Amino acid sequence: MAQPTVFSFGKGLVYLGDAASPDEVFTKLCGFNSISLQIEKDTNDVTIPDCDDPDAAAWRATDVLALGWTAEFEGILAKEAEPLLWAAVNGSEARNIRIRIIGGGSGGATPDLQFSGKAHLAETISGTRGEKYQVSVTATGDGALARASVAALS
Repeated sequence: MAQPTVFSFGKGLVYLGDAASPDEVFTKLCGFNSISLQIEKDTNDVTIPDCDDPDAAAWRATDVLALGWTAEFEGILAKEAEPLLWAAVNGSEARNIRIRIIGGGSGGATPDLQFSGKAHLAETISGTRGEKYQVSVTATGDGALARASVAALS
């Protein structure tokens, strides 16, 4: 059996846009110990009866009504990331976010895999005596999430 290609946690990066126009700048957020991305589907189930045998068990069909996504990041509260996070959380506009997996792309000129979209951010900051302050960030997608193989960072 051949071993699959896997990625260490350090190959995942999170970038947050500053919302500047026309030249938005993306800053890498650091300090996270976990990163998750969830793609959701809102569905509607319909039962389709058998026309030849109405007493037979009917099959259920599922229609997709909407797609959505959320991302969550948790870890140490990094002083360098806090002002950018605060600006994103404290505003009413969705911010551009990028989640990149180094080496996850198609190879060649586009070796990295990137998920990107606009999201509304929320954060929780917590501290416990004897430990470092923690931050938990939730990004709720505002529109489509794009998936693309992209060029490596320089």
